[in-house]
Amino acid sequence: MDILILGARSALAVMLLVAAGAKLSDPAGFAAAVRLFLPLRLTRRLVLGCALGIALAELVLGTASLSSPAVVWLNPVIFALACAFVAVSAAGFAFHRGRACKCFGTLSHRNFDAWSVLRSVGIAALAAVGMWGVHPASVQVGPLQRLLLFTAALLLALVASTAARSLAVAGTEPRSIAK
Repeated sequence: MDILILGARSALAVMLLVAAGAKLSDPAGFAAAVRLFLPLRLTRRLVLGCALGIALAELVLGTASLSSPAVVWLNPVIFALACAFVAVSAAGFAFHRGRACKCFGTLSHRNFDAWSVLRSVGIAALAAVGMWGVHPASVQVGPLQRLLLFTAALLLALVASTAARSLAVAGTEPRSIAK
Protein backbone atom coordinates (compact mmCIF):
# COMPACT_ATOMS: atom_id res chain seq x y z
CA MET A 1 0.00 0.00 0.00
CA ASP A 2 2.92 2.34 0.75
CA ILE A 3 4.01 2.06 -2.90
CA LEU A 4 0.58 3.20 -4.11
CA ILE A 5 0.49 6.15 -1.70
CA LEU A 6 4.06 7.24 -2.41
CA GLY A 7 3.45 6.79 -6.14
CA ALA A 8 0.45 9.12 -5.90
CA ARG A 9 2.51 11.70 -4.00
CA SER A 10 5.36 11.47 -6.49
CA ALA A 11 3.05 11.75 -9.49
CA LEU A 12 1.43 14.85 -8.00
CA ALA A 13 4.82 16.38 -7.20
CA VAL A 14 6.01 15.83 -10.77
CA MET A 15 2.74 17.22 -12.16
CA LEU A 16 3.10 20.35 -10.01
CA LEU A 17 6.70 20.82 -11.12
CA VAL A 18 5.87 20.47 -14.81
CA ALA A 19 2.88 22.79 -14.49
CA ALA A 20 4.93 25.37 -12.59
CA GLY A 21 7.79 25.27 -15.08
CA ALA A 22 5.42 25.64 -18.01
CA LYS A 23 3.56 28.54 -16.38
CA LEU A 24 6.81 30.31 -15.51
CA SER A 25 7.90 30.12 -19.16
CA ASP A 26 4.98 32.37 -20.15
CA PRO A 27 3.70 34.23 -17.10
CA ALA A 28 1.73 36.73 -19.22
CA GLY A 29 -0.09 33.90 -21.01
CA PHE A 30 -1.00 32.24 -17.72
CA ALA A 31 -2.00 35.63 -16.29
CA ALA A 32 -4.56 35.93 -19.10
CA ALA A 33 -6.21 32.74 -17.84
CA VAL A 34 -5.98 33.91 -14.22
CA ARG A 35 -7.62 37.20 -15.24
CA LEU A 36 -10.81 35.25 -16.01
CA PHE A 37 -11.28 34.59 -12.28
CA LEU A 38 -10.28 37.94 -10.79
CA PRO A 39 -12.12 41.25 -10.52
CA LEU A 40 -11.71 43.37 -13.63
CA ARG A 41 -10.57 46.37 -11.61
CA LEU A 42 -7.27 44.69 -10.71
CA THR A 43 -4.27 46.05 -12.55
CA ARG A 44 -2.28 43.97 -15.00
CA ARG A 45 0.61 43.98 -12.54
CA LEU A 46 -1.56 42.49 -9.75
CA VAL A 47 -2.96 39.82 -12.06
CA LEU A 48 0.58 38.93 -13.16
CA GLY A 49 1.58 38.79 -9.50
CA CYS A 50 -1.26 36.36 -8.78
CA ALA A 51 -0.23 34.20 -11.73
CA LEU A 52 3.40 34.16 -10.60
CA GLY A 53 2.29 33.38 -7.05
CA ILE A 54 0.31 30.36 -8.24
CA ALA A 55 3.22 29.08 -10.34
CA LEU A 56 5.73 29.61 -7.51
CA ALA A 57 3.41 27.88 -5.03
CA GLU A 58 3.24 24.87 -7.35
CA LEU A 59 7.03 24.93 -7.70
CA VAL A 60 7.59 25.07 -3.93
CA LEU A 61 4.98 22.41 -3.13
CA GLY A 62 6.19 20.07 -5.87
CA THR A 63 9.84 20.47 -4.85
CA ALA A 64 9.11 20.05 -1.15
CA SER A 65 6.87 17.04 -1.70
CA LEU A 66 9.37 15.27 -3.93
CA SER A 67 12.45 15.99 -1.83
CA SER A 68 10.88 15.67 1.64
CA PRO A 69 8.37 12.81 1.57
CA ALA A 70 8.29 12.53 5.37
CA VAL A 71 6.82 16.03 5.79
CA VAL A 72 3.21 15.00 6.32
CA TRP A 73 1.64 18.47 6.51
CA LEU A 74 2.40 18.95 2.80
CA ASN A 75 -0.13 16.29 1.83
CA PRO A 76 -3.26 18.15 3.05
CA VAL A 77 -1.92 21.36 1.51
CA ILE A 78 -1.52 19.62 -1.85
CA PHE A 79 -5.00 18.11 -1.44
CA ALA A 80 -6.41 21.60 -0.80
CA LEU A 81 -4.63 22.86 -3.92
CA ALA A 82 -6.08 19.95 -5.92
CA CYS A 83 -9.55 20.87 -4.61
CA ALA A 84 -8.90 24.43 -5.79
CA PHE A 85 -8.09 22.96 -9.23
CA VAL A 86 -11.51 21.29 -9.20
CA ALA A 87 -13.20 24.57 -8.24
CA VAL A 88 -11.35 26.50 -10.96
CA SER A 89 -12.13 23.85 -13.57
CA ALA A 90 -15.80 23.79 -12.60
CA ALA A 91 -16.02 27.60 -12.62
CA GLY A 92 -14.14 27.70 -15.91
CA PHE A 93 -16.53 25.16 -17.40
CA ALA A 94 -19.55 27.07 -16.09
CA PHE A 95 -18.47 30.59 -17.00
CA HIS A 96 -15.59 30.39 -19.51
CA ARG A 97 -16.32 27.22 -21.47
CA GLY A 98 -13.96 26.75 -24.39
CA ARG A 99 -11.37 29.26 -23.15
CA ALA A 100 -7.78 28.14 -22.62
CA CYS A 101 -6.99 27.15 -19.04
CA LYS A 102 -3.19 27.37 -19.47
CA CYS A 103 -2.81 24.83 -16.64
CA PHE A 104 0.38 23.59 -18.27
CA GLY A 105 1.30 26.77 -20.13
CA THR A 106 2.06 26.09 -23.77
CA LEU A 107 2.70 22.40 -23.06
CA SER A 108 -1.03 21.83 -23.36
CA HIS A 109 -3.75 23.58 -25.28
CA ARG A 110 -6.60 22.32 -23.14
CA ASN A 111 -9.73 24.38 -22.63
CA PHE A 112 -12.27 24.61 -19.85
CA ASP A 113 -14.62 21.76 -20.64
CA ALA A 114 -16.20 18.75 -18.97
CA TRP A 115 -12.97 16.78 -19.39
CA SER A 116 -11.01 19.45 -17.53
CA VAL A 117 -13.37 19.09 -14.58
CA LEU A 118 -13.01 15.31 -14.70
CA ARG A 119 -9.20 15.56 -14.87
CA SER A 120 -9.20 17.88 -11.87
CA VAL A 121 -11.39 15.49 -9.90
CA GLY A 122 -8.89 12.73 -10.76
CA ILE A 123 -6.03 14.90 -9.50
CA ALA A 124 -7.93 15.58 -6.27
CA ALA A 125 -8.59 11.84 -5.86
CA LEU A 126 -4.87 11.17 -6.32
CA ALA A 127 -4.12 13.86 -3.72
CA ALA A 128 -6.61 12.20 -1.35
CA VAL A 129 -4.74 8.91 -1.73
CA GLY A 130 -1.50 10.80 -1.07
CA MET A 131 -2.81 11.90 2.32
CA TRP A 132 -2.95 8.34 3.65
CA GLY A 133 -0.19 7.49 6.08
CA VAL A 134 2.79 5.35 5.23
CA HIS A 135 5.28 3.45 7.34
CA PRO A 136 7.99 5.90 8.52
CA ALA A 137 10.74 3.68 7.13
CA SER A 138 9.23 4.13 3.64
CA VAL A 139 9.94 7.86 3.63
CA GLN A 140 13.37 8.02 5.22
CA VAL A 141 15.55 10.18 3.03
CA GLY A 142 19.10 11.12 3.97
CA PRO A 143 20.58 14.58 3.39
CA LEU A 144 22.35 13.61 0.16
CA GLN A 145 19.25 11.97 -1.29
CA ARG A 146 17.18 15.00 -0.28
CA LEU A 147 19.65 17.29 -2.06
CA LEU A 148 19.58 15.10 -5.17
CA LEU A 149 15.76 14.99 -5.18
CA PHE A 150 15.61 18.77 -4.65
CA THR A 151 17.98 19.28 -7.58
CA ALA A 152 16.06 16.83 -9.76
CA ALA A 153 12.81 18.66 -8.94
CA LEU A 154 14.23 22.01 -10.00
CA LEU A 155 15.73 20.49 -13.15
CA LEU A 156 12.35 18.98 -14.04
CA ALA A 157 10.70 22.39 -13.71
CA LEU A 158 13.47 23.93 -15.81
CA VAL A 159 13.08 21.30 -18.53
CA ALA A 160 9.31 21.86 -18.58
CA SER A 161 9.86 25.60 -18.84
CA THR A 162 12.34 25.18 -21.67
CA ALA A 163 10.03 22.81 -23.54
CA ALA A 164 7.09 25.19 -23.14
CA ARG A 165 9.17 28.12 -24.35
CA SER A 166 10.40 26.12 -27.34
CA LEU A 167 6.85 25.18 -28.30
CA ALA A 168 5.75 28.80 -27.99
CA VAL A 169 8.62 30.02 -30.18
CA ALA A 170 8.06 27.30 -32.76
CA GLY A 171 4.36 28.08 -32.78
CA THR A 172 3.49 24.40 -32.72
CA GLU A 173 0.82 22.72 -30.68
CA PRO A 174 1.65 19.61 -28.71
CA ARG A 175 -0.05 16.51 -30.03
CA SER A 176 -2.84 15.13 -27.95
CA ILE A 177 -2.95 11.40 -27.34
CA ALA A 178 -6.74 11.25 -27.57
CA LYS A 179 -8.42 13.41 -30.17
